[in-house]
Amino acid sequence: MNMSLISLEFFIFLFLICVVYFLLPARFQWVWLLIGSIFFYYRLSYYSVFGYVSFLVIILVNWAGSLFMGEESPKRGVVYKSVLIFDVLSLVLFKYSEFLYKIILSIGNLFKADLSNEALNGFVMFMQENCPEKISYFALIIIAYITDVYWGKSKALRNPGKTMLFASYFPLMTSGPIVTIEQMENQLFGEKHRFSYDRCVRGLERVLWGLFKKMVLSERLAVIVSWIYDHYEAYTGLYVFVAAAMFAMQLYCDFSGLMDIVLGSSEILGINLPENFDTPFYSTNLSEFWRRWHITLGAFLRDYVLYPVQRSRGFKKMRKYFKEHLGKGYEKKCNIPLYLSLLISWFLIGLWHGGGWNYIFGVGLYMWAVIVTGELLTPVFSRIVKVLRINTECASYTLFLRLRTFILFMFGLSFFRAKTLEDGFLMWRYAFFRFNPWIFFDESFFNMGLDRREWGILAFGMILLFVVSYISQKRDVRDFIKEQNIVARYLIFAFLFVMIIVYGYYGADFNAADFIYGKF
Repeated sequence: MNMSLISLEFFIFLFLICVVYFLLPARFQWVWLLIGSIFFYYRLSYYSVFGYVSFLVIILVNWAGSLFMGEESPKRGVVYKSVLIFDVLSLVLFKYSEFLYKIILSIGNLFKADLSNEALNGFVMFMQENCPEKISYFALIIIAYITDVYWGKSKALRNPGKTMLFASYFPLMTSGPIVTIEQMENQLFGEKHRFSYDRCVRGLERVLWGLFKKMVLSERLAVIVSWIYDHYEAYTGLYVFVAAAMFAMQLYCDFSGLMDIVLGSSEILGINLPENFDTPFYSTNLSEFWRRWHITLGAFLRDYVLYPVQRSRGFKKMRKYFKEHLGKGYEKKCNIPLYLSLLISWFLIGLWHGGGWNYIFGVGLYMWAVIVTGELLTPVFSRIVKVLRINTECASYTLFLRLRTFILFMFGLSFFRAKTLEDGFLMWRYAFFRFNPWIFFDESFFNMGLDRREWGILAFGMILLFVVSYISQKRDVRDFIKEQNIVARYLIFAFLFVMIIVYGYYGADFNAADFIYGKF
């Protein structure tokens, strides 16, 4: 069984890593982290030797490629493109071969031709079964590294062990965040990290908060979400809206809880990883929402896809063409080159989340369409606000914008949860099948796996989550806790611990490894 972040095995592993790490001299600390990370990845890849070896090969190819890209090398461009193609092909073949094979079969069906092939099918099955664990994360990390070396932003790591540690630092080998060598090099290899009681307490506080969001909130939300999604033909109307809203909150609690455990564990070691969430449900539009949600994925696509695409020769010619034919001010009215480059980025965001049209549409193309439509209609919205004399500075208007943003987000995200794109659309068709507000009073929600007590725990936990999120809008919650006297601090610490132990929801089908983003 793989090592889960919410297993006793992981916390024993983290404890041993920390004890030895702080006892070692500075020059050996990174070596110990490398040993621990290799062991951690081995536990993740326990059932796939081929996947583990493939992971090592990918890292070593990038290490060797970075060394051949010296500033004076005349073939550095060729080397970079070759390594980049290798990285992208590795990601595509391992993660998306089944999706591409299904597309080929679908095209064949359109033309009434059987394009199935036994050898190709066997290859696809082999690649799927032996896919390196967490390839979606370490592939992007290593692509960013080799690109930064090529651009001259960073120097190549000459030691293959250092390259291995950067790409496989064990907290990252769960669900990110996606980091750059600029963010990590000095922290991993240049600093002496000594034990700090205050830092350890702050890290443990964050780990506990992450466990609370996962075990107390996400797991309970998952019960209702799964029940309605698995029976949406019977639970129509407002049930669908409830399920979609609860899934948005489930995913947030699950993924941000995972990030809290990851960032808190790394903070104990003195290595600060970039934030991946910034209270996204306080956003007033979808663009702002995605700047606060899965921040490092957005930053990667902005820096390594969107900007390079916009600087490409084809897009430069496109901008020149539109400027000549539509005038210099066309960008303010309809910036077609920008929208096309955003389309590429959002398609890749959807595809990154999984090989399925429900992902590509729900968290890709749909989000792009809403954001671009919002940009195009901004003058119309401004005119409506002016004509109706709407006060845009009041709290009620801000609340309206946040609710609107949440509804737009949850609709797209509902396809993420659906088994297929067709299921997603069919579910929303059933949502408008009837209007049934009585479901909130007939106690039917108590027959979906959670009784009154469980709903009470969930409600209390969600209120606590929003209170903490509200405070964090203005200041760091852990700084606030630190300012309290020691009795209050340890009462808060004990409260979270007891809530997790006593009220953590394990359920009949609970699997400690089942973080939603952990499967990517």
